[in-house]
Amino acid sequence: MQQGFPSQAITVAANQTWQSTGITVEGNVGVTIAYQNGLWTADSGGESGYDANGSPEYVAPEMAPLPAEAWGALVGRVGESGQAFLIGDGPTVAPPGESGTIELVINDDLINGFGDSTGSVTVYVYPLNTAPELSTPLVREPPQTVPGIPTNDLGPLAYLIGTWTNQPLGTSGKGGPDNPFSYNVMPLPQVDPSSPPGYFLKSFSYYEELTFTAIQGPVFNRNGSGAQVAYTLFYEQRVYFAERANKDALVHAENGPLLLLTDQKQPLGPYGNGFLPGLGNQTVANSVAPIQPFNLAKQVAVPHGNSVLALGSYTTGSGVPVIPPATVLPTGDVDHFPYQWPNKVTNPQPLYTSNPNQALIDALSIQAPTNFVTLTVSTANGNGAVSNIGFEQKNSNVTRYDFTCWLESFDGGASFPPLQYSQTITMLMTVRDILVSFPHVTVNTLTKKSS
Repeated sequence: MQQGFPSQAITVAANQTWQSTGITVEGNVGVTIAYQNGLWTADSGGESGYDANGSPEYVAPEMAPLPAEAWGALVGRVGESGQAFLIGDGPTVAPPGESGTIELVINDDLINGFGDSTGSVTVYVYPLNTAPELSTPLVREPPQTVPGIPTNDLGPLAYLIGTWTNQPLGTSGKGGPDNPFSYNVMPLPQVDPSSPPGYFLKSFSYYEELTFTAIQGPVFNRNGSGAQVAYTLFYEQRVYFAERANKDALVHAENGPLLLLTDQKQPLGPYGNGFLPGLGNQTVANSVAPIQPFNLAKQVAVPHGNSVLALGSYTTGSGVPVIPPATVLPTGDVDHFPYQWPNKVTNPQPLYTSNPNQALIDALSIQAPTNFVTLTVSTANGNGAVSNIGFEQKNSNVTRYDFTCWLESFDGGASFPPLQYSQTITMLMTVRDILVSFPHVTVNTLTKKSS
């Protein structure tokens, strides 16, 4: 059930005293107010209009709600007896712990100052997101002793079992939900004069919770004379904004299986004991284990309406993994200006926008691993594929999925507590009547919380 109150736009007139928004809140509901548009003035004869930040030159008169702040700034309070607080352009969070109706006013003389005030501003009032509860795993397999989890047969996938979150690394104080080593570079089409290139970026840092569980026993695929066996993990992922106006809101969710594929001879009969009762280890006469080019498979389900099957393999190494630069620029006749524009909303960290994988390299500089395992899958391998719903096919058709994960050890390979990944989703979007291929890149550094 959704909590709080519905978000809404409120217009505040300059020539009126305290104006009710009609939004009543309790002390445990945070409120955020952000300027959207409009101009006003507290002195029509002295200045042209300004936004909710107020006059850049004058301080409000003594009878204003906040006489020490800018004249003509937007001011709020919670209830008639609430303490006035400065909003400005925001986004501004109302003082916590107060209950009542949100009221807004221009910062002017409340007794004599409204006669020459003109104009209005519109603000958006919305509930402050609450941080998700990350203390328990997203999923949990039913316990079963026999058959148990085939840990020895899962190979490096066994290291993934458990829950992973963003946590501070070493003594750096960095890496947790408020300062993660993560980054997202995501292009979005927009047909509007405010976006001359025909698209903009939605780049941001994020934190997440990621849980892997293993099913009991193998999954057999049989071809008559041999068998391919899938040892399987299920995963569940939730991703949240780590910064700015929509902090702590869910931005992405997905789930699916991760398979380690092995080869063996085909069991004889239904259960390896021919056509006799009971289990056995007999195999078909002259049975041959199949040969396959890839031993990893990842299946992804995303609620945008995308389904992914990616194939690949794993390798092991010692020392620090070499993480190559990520490819972020689109291919096609399109302006790359949004990638260089240092805009705090669309492009808050230009260095990471040019190479999101730098966030992973920065995390590795805090503590160097002794060993690592690399898992790599792609829909470009074998008969991998992506399937999309109709809207996605027409507007942002996903054509390729590439995912690389590094499991890292600090103790020579006895344990692998850090997990880093770099993922690229290639999308075809129409920008100014031209079909353009855009990489959507996400990277993160996680630490295992529990097994």
